[in-house]
Amino acid sequence: MKRRNFLKQSLVAVGAGAFCRALNSENLIANAEALLSEPLVLRQALLEEAKRIFTLNRVDSKLGVFHLPSKASYPRFFGWDSGWNVISQSAFDPESALLELEAVFNFQDDSGYVAHEALIPEFDKSKDPTYLWLGDKYFDDKGRCRIVDPPSYLIAAEALYRKTKSQRVLALIPQMEKCLEYLLEQRDLFGDGLVSIIHPWEAGTDEAPYFDACLGINVNNPLTILKVGARLSQLISECDSQNWELKKIAEANKFIFEDLCINAITCAGAVSVAELIKAKGDEKKANFWMGKAKAMIEAMEKIFWDNERGFFFPRWDLKAPKRVYRTSVPGMLPLLTGLVSEDKAQRVIESYLVSPAHFWGKWLVPFNSITEMKQENTLWVRNMLWRGPCIWINMNWMSARVAARYGRKDLAKRITQNTALMVYQNGFREYYNPETGKGIGANNFTWPALVLDMIDEYGI
Repeated sequence: MKRRNFLKQSLVAVGAGAFCRALNSENLIANAEALLSEPLVLRQALLEEAKRIFTLNRVDSKLGVFHLPSKASYPRFFGWDSGWNVISQSAFDPESALLELEAVFNFQDDSGYVAHEALIPEFDKSKDPTYLWLGDKYFDDKGRCRIVDPPSYLIAAEALYRKTKSQRVLALIPQMEKCLEYLLEQRDLFGDGLVSIIHPWEAGTDEAPYFDACLGINVNNPLTILKVGARLSQLISECDSQNWELKKIAEANKFIFEDLCINAITCAGAVSVAELIKAKGDEKKANFWMGKAKAMIEAMEKIFWDNERGFFFPRWDLKAPKRVYRTSVPGMLPLLTGLVSEDKAQRVIESYLVSPAHFWGKWLVPFNSITEMKQENTLWVRNMLWRGPCIWINMNWMSARVAARYGRKDLAKRITQNTALMVYQNGFREYYNPETGKGIGANNFTWPALVLDMIDEYGI
């Protein structure tokens, strides 16, 4: 009890400083699980560090107030990152969350899409590494890139409204609808009611294993990492040569991919927009968007579901569609809405989420199947983004929601506990090693602040 009192007093009183010292204290790290019996202490420590991280990454631009995912590593606006930032801030700074949500739609193109990333007017683009690499063939004259992101900001809008009841959220509904219309109409390249992507970055999961076949990648080749970089750049050049006209890009069929991450988040986004419209009192329009979400689930169950394996898998190739049998967290994400049939959902949860062969390891939740990563232990791809053993906190947030949607709040709480301890011990990093919990990639990354919303929702 004395040890717990010491932890409570030191962390609550000193805040962020105590958090940083805790990261360097072997004693506190060794006894971190003791904090689970003092949830307010752990949440306060994470909260103080989140405030520091968000202050560090804040941008006050003529295009609005938002936060970089990591100032040192990603000096640009990123659409889905801002969505996660809105959810995180809704737990501790709702006014800042509102400002960021409003800023997102300042990066919306007239056609409806919100840019995956965009240059910041106040920053010198001649020093931006991505601009130097891809230049004007990737960014338009307003600094917006020409590709999209999974619309996490639509889910974030509902989460923020539930906490604030702010009319400022409802005022953005027309822009949200325009975003959905673009994704569900202009990006329905297969003609099946689902969203197609034309570049891996549009999935948010840049170099994930399920893109290998479509990119022509052989992971056993030591030059893989170089080939991936060249192919990603080549796709941008090919799209630019077709003036970014989707009809021409589809006809060329260089990279047309029906991805689970963007489809599941778009579907969940449609549900969120329906709920927001319902809050405004327009039942008819709310039913329209809920109907779109249900139609997407029906299509995903028909196209992505493999009954023998009991899991969802993406597909690619517009002219000769084929599935990719790689097991990763996005295969669970259709469950986000709660609209997937109960029998399918329980198979996914029991056979995959809680399976030690796939996603239930020492540290939760590995993005790629544990078994598949053991079979593909090539050192030259382990440090590529979304490759090898890796945990991403936005995927943990969604995995917890998946479990809770289907009556498994016990699993959601377990994921939350594990995530909170991992972030507490290893800091706010871009992603984590599921074998050790060690942080990897960018420092001072905003996504781990999602754990605050998870704590508020599921407890620790």
